[in-house]
Amino acid sequence: MAYSRELYKRASEEIKRRKTQAEYTAQQHKNELNVKYPEFQFIESELAKTGMEIVAIFGTRDNVQERLAAIRAKNTSLRNERKKLLKALGLPEDYLDVKYTCEICQDSGYIEERDDERGVSYGTKYCSCHKDLLKKYASEKMSKATPMELSSFEDFDLSYYPRQVGSNGESPYEAMKFVYENCKNYVDDFDLESNNLYFYGRTGLGKTHLSLAIANEVMKKGYNVVYGSVITFLNKLEREKFGRTETYETEDALVDADLLILDDLGAEFTTPVAVSCLYNILNCRIARRVPTIISSNLSVEEIKNRYPESIASRIIGNFKTVEFIGKDIRQIQNDE
Repeated sequence: MAYSRELYKRASEEIKRRKTQAEYTAQQHKNELNVKYPEFQFIESELAKTGMEIVAIFGTRDNVQERLAAIRAKNTSLRNERKKLLKALGLPEDYLDVKYTCEICQDSGYIEERDDERGVSYGTKYCSCHKDLLKKYASEKMSKATPMELSSFEDFDLSYYPRQVGSNGESPYEAMKFVYENCKNYVDDFDLESNNLYFYGRTGLGKTHLSLAIANEVMKKGYNVVYGSVITFLNKLEREKFGRTETYETEDALVDADLLILDDLGAEFTTPVAVSCLYNILNCRIARRVPTIISSNLSVEEIKNRYPESIASRIIGNFKTVEFIGKDIRQIQNDE
C-alpha cells in the first residue's frame, strides 16, 4: 500500500476513537448499575476477587487444581447471578460487554500474523478494518470535488428524449427509459461482483448524470466509490509517478475502490504514460473482479481505433456496453 501519512493517521485516529468510545460505554453501563443496585456491585466485587485468587494460587503448590476448580465454579455462579439480575432489569445479557466495532482486532487496528500449524508468530499486521478505513478515506478524498448529491435518479428527466420512433423501430425516449431502469436495477442489486459498464454516446445525453446517481446510491449502501474524470486521475498518477507530489495514494484508491467510475474516457492525451496507467488500473480491477463504470463519447469501434489492443480488448471483452441516444439535453435547456 502507498497511502499517504495523512490517511494512515486519520484511520488510526478513528480506530482509537472507536475503541475509547466502546470501552467508555461499557464502563458507563457498569457504573450505572453499581450506583442503582448494591447487589450488582457485590457481584462485581466478588468476580474481581476470583481473578486475584487465581493469580495467588500460582504462587503456591498446594492443591492447585482443586482450588482452581473451586474458584472457577464460584466465578460461574457469580456470572449466572449477574445474568439473572440483568434479565430481571430487562437488560440484554451482553449489556456490560465492550461492543467493539471490529471484533477481529477489538478496535486495536492490528492482528497477529502467525502460522498456527507451526506455532510461529510473525508479529502484527494491519487488520481489515484499518484497510477498509484507508479505502473509505481515499475514495472520499478522490471524489470530494464531485457534487454527487446534485445528481439523482429522481431528477433524471426522460421528457428531454424524443418519442419519435427512429429507423430502428425505437424512440430515444423508450431506449433511454430502458437505460434508466437498468441503472436503477444495477444499484438495487449492486455488490462487489456486479458487472462492469461502458456508457457511450454523444455529449449531453445523461451519461454523467446517471453515473453520479449510481455513485450516490451505491455509497448509501456502504460501499466505497471513487468517481472522477479520466484526465484528472491520469494527471494525478503522472505527478505521483514522477515525484511531483508528496502523496501517493491515487493508484491504490483507484484499484481498491469497491466501485470505480471513470468519466469522459477519450478526452485525455494518449501519451505512453497515460496509456500505461490506464492499462494498469483496468487490468488490476478486472483481475480482482471488482466493478468499474466508464463513460465516454467514443463508440466501441472508436475505442479500437484510439487505444492499443491491450486496453481496447479489456473494455470490449469485460464491459457491458450501454448506448445513450437522443439530443443534447444542455442544448435543449439553453433553447427553452
